[in-house]
Amino acid sequence: MGTSDDERAFLDEVSLASDKEVCFLPTATADAVALLGAIRDSGSWVGSDRPDFHSEAHELAIEVMRVDDHPRVGKVTNPTLARERKIEREVREAVPSIGHDVRVVVTADTGLSSEEDHNFDAYRQAFSRIVVGHSQKVEAYREHHPEYALAMLIRDESSAYAQAERPAGAPAEGETIVGQPHYWFLDAYFTRIIATSKADFVIWSTPYKHAWHVDAFGRRVKMHLPTLAIYDVAAMSGWDDPFIYETNRMISVER
Repeated sequence: MGTSDDERAFLDEVSLASDKEVCFLPTATADAVALLGAIRDSGSWVGSDRPDFHSEAHELAIEVMRVDDHPRVGKVTNPTLARERKIEREVREAVPSIGHDVRVVVTADTGLSSEEDHNFDAYRQAFSRIVVGHSQKVEAYREHHPEYALAMLIRDESSAYAQAERPAGAPAEGETIVGQPHYWFLDAYFTRIIATSKADFVIWSTPYKHAWHVDAFGRRVKMHLPTLAIYDVAAMSGWDDPFIYETNRMISVER
């Protein structure tokens, strides 16, 4: 099958992340820092079938996967993705001059309520299903490049979440809630899946997790959170998972 345009775009997106957007977990090991440098050497990466990319210069291989937080609706696994694909087809039919090699980017509104569109339980289930599924194929990935280090790149398209002070329904648009932000990159549910992934590194890209808080002066201020978390899996042995969240108190901050 080969590498898709989307997968190449995901890798390019990660290579452009600035230092202030990156966090290394559980610490900035020399190997993890070197991995980021290798990813930024975008010209060294070659697409392939399994895993998706490899770099002969850096002796690294990367498998790409995509995760979101949309609940399954009937036979439609991802209503947002289905809507985006429908709109893209309509655009291409309306403008035949757009070549198939031209990437069309669509941001679609599903019209669903927040809970139906962004759901924390669905998010956890999707993350586990997809990352564990790829983890089970690690030996096959390594067979193609037996001397290379292996990284998994997770392109996480979920929104940001917060843990409300007490269980409650989804807040109305513009409503302020009392609670704490969801630090996904430190959430024990996710980090334990990463720690048992059998990869050497996991790169977790989260471009759409934007959250705001009200400061001491009553101003709405955007929180400074990473968009790229890089885990050195070997260094996670014995690492204490910092946060455990209660799913019945988690709400999407996207309205």
